[in-house]
Amino acid sequence: MKGNALTRSLYNIFAPSTTRNAPAEQKSEDFCRGISRGGARAVKTAWVCAAKLLTLLGAECLYIQCPQGLAVMLKKFLRYVLPSMVAFAFTGLYSIVDGFFVGNNVGDEGLAAINVAYPLVALINAVGTGIGMGGSVMLSMARGSGDIRSEKRYLGNTLAYLLLASVAVTAVLVGVYPYLIDIFGAEGIVNGYADTYIFVLACFATVQIFSTGCVPLLRNFGASFGAMAAMAAGFITNIFLDWLFVQRLGEGIFGAALATGLGQVVTVLPCAVYLVRKIRAFRGGVFSLSAAYLGRITRVGLSPFGVLLCPQIITIILNKFLFVHGDELYVAAYSVIMYVYCVDLLLLQGVGDGTQPLISEVHGEGNGQAVLKLRNYAYIAALAVAAVLFVVLFLCRNLIPEAFGAGEFTARESARILPYFAGSALFTAFSKITASYFYSMDRNIFAYAIVYGEVAAILVLVLTLPLAWGIDGVWMSLPISQVVIAVLAVVLLGLFRRRERMYPSSPAYTRSAPV
Repeated sequence: MKGNALTRSLYNIFAPSTTRNAPAEQKSEDFCRGISRGGARAVKTAWVCAAKLLTLLGAECLYIQCPQGLAVMLKKFLRYVLPSMVAFAFTGLYSIVDGFFVGNNVGDEGLAAINVAYPLVALINAVGTGIGMGGSVMLSMARGSGDIRSEKRYLGNTLAYLLLASVAVTAVLVGVYPYLIDIFGAEGIVNGYADTYIFVLACFATVQIFSTGCVPLLRNFGASFGAMAAMAAGFITNIFLDWLFVQRLGEGIFGAALATGLGQVVTVLPCAVYLVRKIRAFRGGVFSLSAAYLGRITRVGLSPFGVLLCPQIITIILNKFLFVHGDELYVAAYSVIMYVYCVDLLLLQGVGDGTQPLISEVHGEGNGQAVLKLRNYAYIAALAVAAVLFVVLFLCRNLIPEAFGAGEFTARESARILPYFAGSALFTAFSKITASYFYSMDRNIFAYAIVYGEVAAILVLVLTLPLAWGIDGVWMSLPISQVVIAVLAVVLLGLFRRRERMYPSSPAYTRSAPV
């Protein structure tokens, strides 16, 4: 009764008054149209509020030791963050496009297969992103401190690291992926579909690692829009090839995977051209490899590596327990949720990683107050993004499953659970920005605790909550874990503040810097 009352209330709000007494089919159409208008209004309102908050925050920043002033600082922040958000969104949209075409042409089993296989896809992306981000952080810090020699050596060591990792990961995945899919809990026809999907993508792993690893490098060299354009080109290619292979030629799961791999090829080409020009500009000494440099890249890169991989480990855990306490239909419902939820996560990560080049560089300069202000910009922007997405996803929760061709039960269950996941992103926004803030300054222990603590939290919750709540306990384990990690992030910020103020010479903070 409550759900029906809510539906009637929303209909009365959004539907035109002239059609409220219309036939049922027309009512449904008008209601959906009204929901879209309401979502647009919510987006506009949230954006205006976020802009005002950023302005107020900026007014506090007038006396920061920033030689170019507040306006330039804020403009630079947006110039890095917005393209980064778009680029990360394209990363998530790859799987959504695959899911759209597979869901409408293969069915719920195809959706479940992509969801089961996606953690291995994310592993490939995480390796490239971890190495690329690790090298980028150290590269930007070296630039901020004026150490050009180290800057170009970090570039060369990062590219060599990407090459070695891509060959190793490709070889391992081609050999062991069937056993991993079994471990992930796939059964029957879902197992067969997942097997095909991941085999094709494993063959493209070398290209995919390079494409995801090069994007952070471009962003740290100031080519944020170039990185975004490269991701956009790959994404458009993926859409066209998904339509061609899956819908027109009927190649199903195989066609979707092939389209994704070829999209990554298109992404990596302009990145490679840019980096070759950058290498030539340094005029030698770039590929002076060093174990010490590779070690620093690894140390920093473990955090962004975990940022992309840990959600997929969580997906494996939840898939396993959804099979245990439910069946493949619950896994299919989770796949629909994750298609949109992962875009939410990636947009938030785009804010954090878009801020990273700026934080790393001013940290290398020793400007602690600018570091703090950039962090606060990122907090506000991420929370605004999370709030907007929550409103949109809540209003469109019944429309999203239909877009993926979900069956009746899958659509109903995903619509029921989606608001809880979307709401938890408000807490995720805070924890992701905090983790990015830590690893951008090479403060890795604090970042590790947030990134990898999420997996520990979800594991404890998914083992305990279903004992009392059944299948709902599996669903609620993720939103509750996000609250736990946000609290942990607050505690770590307090510890970090206390520790750093014991050392006034630290470039991360100054005694006069606000926290």
